[in-house]
Amino acid sequence: MKWFFFVYFYKMDLILNGVFFGIFISFLVGPAFFILIETSIKKGFKSAVFLDVGILLSDALYLIASLFIAEKINYWLYSVSYIKYIAGGIFLVIGGYSIFKNYLSLKTIPSSKEIKEVNTSSENIIIYPLQLIGKGFGLNAINPAVLVFWIAACTYATKELQIQGAGLLYYFGITIITLFSIDLLKIYFSSKLKNYLNPKNLCYLGIIVGCALVFFGITICFKEIKL
Repeated sequence: MKWFFFVYFYKMDLILNGVFFGIFISFLVGPAFFILIETSIKKGFKSAVFLDVGILLSDALYLIASLFIAEKINYWLYSVSYIKYIAGGIFLVIGGYSIFKNYLSLKTIPSSKEIKEVNTSSENIIIYPLQLIGKGFGLNAINPAVLVFWIAACTYATKELQIQGAGLLYYFGITIITLFSIDLLKIYFSSKLKNYLNPKNLCYLGIIVGCALVFFGITICFKEIKL
């Protein structure tokens, strides 16, 4: 009976820690966050969900790598210093393209009277699941800060929380599930904003997201990668 209660409270502790950590991660703002919100508003709930699946898959991949080869990854990040410039450059290009594309779109938007007749519904948008998953995976994976974060998270779980073996899979599994659940809420409420936005507002949103990506690109280039 004592063994049963020990296992029960141990698992409950893992669940609570995993849930709290998932909630904490959900409030972190990075490049993927802005792309996710933009996609949910412009392309709808389903498109954003597939994008988020890609983001979480890259998180899971980095998490697994951090659990097994953290020391090698740390050495690689320190020795290959130019990786941050490549990642930052990619975000600069994506952000710059978004700003330029949406700025040009602003000039082609019809008058306010015609705007009311424009259909901004996402119902007719063709969804390509694999393309969206790949996009989410790539955007999150090219950010070295994501890898460093998961290495730090694994170190904290093993050193501070004293979680070992299967407990780590249980703990981080709960974390990912919690993160995905909160992301679904973000996506759902963001997608509802589309009903209140006209094409001009959507272009401004694209420019804001582009500026955010440029900012993160510059930050990655000048920030030292370390735990």
